[in-house]
Amino acid sequence: MEGGIDALAPLDYAAFQILPNENRFEAVVCSGKKVEKLAAGLLEPLFLHFPEVKDLYLKGSNANFKLQLPEHLNGAAWFTKSTLSRFLRIVDTLASLNTIHAIEGEMSQLEEARLFHLSLYGQGLFGSADSVLRTT
Repeated sequence: MEGGIDALAPLDYAAFQILPNENRFEAVVCSGKKVEKLAAGLLEPLFLHFPEVKDLYLKGSNANFKLQLPEHLNGAAWFTKSTLSRFLRIVDTLASLNTIHAIEGEMSQLEEARLFHLSLYGQGLFGSADSVLRTT
């Protein structure tokens, strides 16, 4: 990618634009004089890792959050585009897993309700659906 930031280049900072009305963020990274959009995603998964993001979200207006190493750690080999990208992917994956578990729970409840209703019709308490259809 011409002009892009090398995945292993140390970052000067990462900036997050917080969009609370959309429950989303956009992340850009900066290394030297290069700036590149890295990711966008849901805000809520970041709350656990960045309490400042939650505070900005609760204020309700668009804001920027800058992630930057202290002076004595500038140029640290681990603070790279690749590391931040993996972190955001992991956080997003965990949020997706939570969503999947919630959906599975709802599907389980629906199945239990379906079985309950079938058991009522099967006992003849309310008549079966077939008998209701045949009498009309």
